[in-house]
Amino acid sequence: MATTQALAGNVRGVRTVVLGTGLGIFTHAGLAAAGLSALVMRSATAYEVVRLVGALYLIGLGLITLWRSRTRSAPVANGRLGPVTLRSAWTANVLNPKAAAVYLTLAPQFLSRDAIGLPGLLALAAVHVTLTAVWLTVSTGVLRLVTANSRGSALTRSVSAIGGTVLVALGIRTLIQGRV
Repeated sequence: MATTQALAGNVRGVRTVVLGTGLGIFTHAGLAAAGLSALVMRSATAYEVVRLVGALYLIGLGLITLWRSRTRSAPVANGRLGPVTLRSAWTANVLNPKAAAVYLTLAPQFLSRDAIGLPGLLALAAVHVTLTAVWLTVSTGVLRLVTANSRGSALTRSVSAIGGTVLVALGIRTLIQGRV
């Protein structure tokens, strides 16, 4: 999502994706503290539902990105892009069962037994959000610089096509692979 916004030259859209992703990370930390993430990870049915919905969401995003990359009149190609919403960025993160697994598998490695609770998980999430925000901001900034003179060009469409293909591949992989 951030890459698509960067390719369109939409700095505000990149910021929205960064914020939505950060809110998704805090959501996972809160759900882990409440025990809901553990419940989803332990319930085969709940996990499968989240996994399938997340996979289909990734495939849908990938197909939209691919379609836009192949159409000369696509929003990315002509500098217009439908608005990214905070909800769509948050949803993309929250529907990722791997993100939930991070707070169940990695948190115990970074937090003492006494610190695994809402305050400790939120502190860990704050570090995670900071690193994610820096990564997305820097990587999309570099991408915008590299493609600044080529909006709508073959390079921009190629980067979009690669991104769309990766999203579809990740969605398909998530569909066919078993539990974490």
